[in-house]
Amino acid sequence: MICLLDKFRELPDYRKIKQLKFNVGEILFMSLLAIRSGANGYADMEAWIKAKKRELQKFLGHAFIAPADNTIRNVFLNIDTEKLNSMLEDWAHSTDKTTSKIKIVALDGKTMSGSTNRIRSEKARDVVSLFLTEEKLPLAQTQVDDKSNEIPALVELLDSLKIKNCVIMADMKRDI
Repeated sequence: MICLLDKFRELPDYRKIKQLKFNVGEILFMSLLAIRSGANGYADMEAWIKAKKRELQKFLGHAFIAPADNTIRNVFLNIDTEKLNSMLEDWAHSTDKTTSKIKIVALDGKTMSGSTNRIRSEKARDVVSLFLTEEKLPLAQTQVDDKSNEIPALVELLDSLKIKNCVIMADMKRDI
């Protein structure tokens, strides 16, 4: 099985000036661990990373400077989402080969808090996500077109994945 951390480390660095204080993939990975541990925002993620710094350094294999909440926020706002989705799909397919157990895949659409850009008159971004419920891990996500609803985005997302042995659950509150 391919290590998820190794896949995250492959993500391209969005920064023009590479000060190399941190690896964006490692920040994203540590943030995912923080979320799995109950963090509800960037400040919570920063606090969790600082509290677990010793264990994280052992796991990552090197010392690092704990990122500030603004740094974590910048990683989330600037990450190449298409590359991240592709990477998560590759990783999910590699884990699927290791087990034949039926998996539960949940679908959900959300509006991304803080994604409104009033300067550019842009509305908040809506995304549709698939995640493995038992593992509590994201599988894929896509942005919903401004002039559409979640259904076409879900159909496109499901068509792009080659998942087997799963039950797909969705909470649909709109008319199909």
